[in-house]
Amino acid sequence: MYSEWRSLQLVVQSDQGHLSVLHTYPTSVGTEVANAVVKPLGSAVSPVATENILKTDKEVKWTMEVLCYGLTLPLEGDTVKLCVDVYTDWMMALVSPRDSMPQPVVKEPNMYVQTILKHLYNVFVPRPEQHSLNHIRLCQQVLTAVQKLARESVSMVRETWEVLLLFLLRINDTLLAAPTVGVGVAEKLAEKLMAVLFEVWLLACARCFPTPPYWKTSREMLANWRHHPPVVEQWSRVACALTSRLLRFTHGPSFPPFKVPDEDASLIPLEMDHDCVAQTWYRFLHMLSNPVDLSNPTIVSTTPKFQEQFLNSSGLPHEVVLHPCLKQLPQIFFRAMRGISCLVDAFLGISRPRADSAPPTPVNRMSMSPPPSITNTTPPHSRKQRHTVVNKTTSKSSIVSSSKCSKVNSMLVQV
Repeated sequence: MYSEWRSLQLVVQSDQGHLSVLHTYPTSVGTEVANAVVKPLGSAVSPVATENILKTDKEVKWTMEVLCYGLTLPLEGDTVKLCVDVYTDWMMALVSPRDSMPQPVVKEPNMYVQTILKHLYNVFVPRPEQHSLNHIRLCQQVLTAVQKLARESVSMVRETWEVLLLFLLRINDTLLAAPTVGVGVAEKLAEKLMAVLFEVWLLACARCFPTPPYWKTSREMLANWRHHPPVVEQWSRVACALTSRLLRFTHGPSFPPFKVPDEDASLIPLEMDHDCVAQTWYRFLHMLSNPVDLSNPTIVSTTPKFQEQFLNSSGLPHEVVLHPCLKQLPQIFFRAMRGISCLVDAFLGISRPRADSAPPTPVNRMSMSPPPSITNTTPPHSRKQRHTVVNKTTSKSSIVSSSKCSKVNSMLVQV
């Protein structure tokens, strides 16, 4: 569906915005400079701070080169933590600027936040496992700040939204694309990573709808992470929430509501209009690619990271499909099919019960009034309605049933 649009995947993976000028110097030089510069900044982000030591644009940009390098240092000391504290504080200039922030950042928050996001990619670069707890805490701190930024900022321009989306795609790809064994940082962060990505993506749809290249890129990159269960779980969660909103205005108030948890329903911004919901729903369904592929380890293991690890291990060609992480695919496939089953039930007017409740009860359509006439919001491909010839002797109930089934079939074809 995006064949005529270019992918941004290579742009994302080759971006050098996370590198500092200090990376051109010997390691000892960069480390010494970062340790010396960052400590005075740490006190500037405390709640009692009233003024920042950085006054000019030149001072801020020079300091950011040091902070960028500081984020790449080992986690033994407190330098990396201080760098994260400073950057997550400055990001809030787009939410609630304070006097303790550098004035250049307050005056041009979008420009600086775009650079900060690129620098913060360094936090998510894999580290030695012995520091996994500290690494996870720092990643969670950044993700929480990004959530707050997307939720509360009212002054983010399109370029900042786009940098934010690409940042999230890149950190997800860095941590989730590679095949892993055991429970490491990627497994512990997968749910949070996917939840933040999808929530921010939905907020972007409401405030600054992503262009087709971004949808194409997200679909391509998400295919690299499908061996992690939270990817399908979070996708299904959002798809159900979007479907619940969609049915309200496409099928009318008399149609049985598709109930989802309040926490999931709140993911869909209230300011989303009907057309935006329909467009987002249609594109989001395709973001997972073909869910049937999840039943085939050969397809899932053809991603670049799988092949790269296979080549590094000097194994036989058929051994890549035997990687331990692929043993989860049957359960992942089941969850994907269950999620799609819930969507089908929703269009049929059947609410999926909880595990401890009775089986679903078919809806009595004889008591339902026809849906109201609405403007067609089916995105983005046009389609022709199938004309149904009805015998005059046909009962009224058959007419209603035929009309509803035709509408359901038409919408499911789009899925």
